[in-house]
Amino acid sequence: MVPAQQVLALIAIPSTLILLIQTIMVLIGFGDGGDGADVDADDNMDGDTDDGGLGLFSIRGIVAMLCIMGWSGVALLETALPKGVSILIAFLLGVATLFGMAYLMKAIYRLQSSGNIDLGNAIGKVGQVYIPIPADGKAGGKVTITVQERLTECDAIALSDTVLATGTYVRVTAVGEGGVLVVEPLNRT
Repeated sequence: MVPAQQVLALIAIPSTLILLIQTIMVLIGFGDGGDGADVDADDNMDGDTDDGGLGLFSIRGIVAMLCIMGWSGVALLETALPKGVSILIAFLLGVATLFGMAYLMKAIYRLQSSGNIDLGNAIGKVGQVYIPIPADGKAGGKVTITVQERLTECDAIALSDTVLATGTYVRVTAVGEGGVLVVEPLNRT
């Protein structure tokens, strides 16, 4: 092993171990942010946690870069390529990994959702009475309605002069105080 390979191996071996430990910790539940026991220090070094930028300099990205750079350098120095070209290619592969990890983390971050339902999106939608809705705007009724691709059960009132029975189809006309849906029978003209 030539000295350049030894240096690259000294970079590759510890970074591989750190990457392996990070992966195992994520698989067993540490570092995913799920229960507050965040042992993985995968924050951006500039303190920006909203991930608005690329997040290039995360711990996970840098460790992956060092791992790929080290092992590809060790392998490339075994080929017939000149030493400088091998090291340059290894470095470029490491940088590509850094950008790839940043892109991957950003793509994963975009998959997150708060899970909150905005009942304003229910206006104009059709639902079905689940618990009969009293007449004249009195509280006590419920409807089932699909809002933001989720079937939900919501409190509802009707301004009509008749009780809306279970199974009646209704259209949401407004959202009142406390998230109560104002509905009207669907067959109303």
